[in-house]
Amino acid sequence: MDNWVFGCDICQDVCPWNRFAVPHQEPRFRPNEALENLDGPAWRELTEETFRKVFKGSAVKRTKLSGIRRNVAFLELGKEGEAPAPQDKD
Repeated sequence: MDNWVFGCDICQDVCPWNRFAVPHQEPRFRPNEALENLDGPAWRELTEETFRKVFKGSAVKRTKLSGIRRNVAFLELGKEGEAPAPQDKD
């Protein structure tokens, strides 16, 4: 799963309409700095407050914090070969 916590990147890669896209330097499409600094432990310990801040105005909000936690747990399962500790529901 290449550490994809949310699936938008693969959609961009496989979308047939993107063959018409041209490279750009649009600053509004840059990832949030806080997102770029999240590492493994930070993903596991993501709070509702941080989730709201990092993903404000982002499509990722549709998956909710519980969806992000589910996806992180799935990625950890694949790496460790065992089920991760259960997470609190938001």
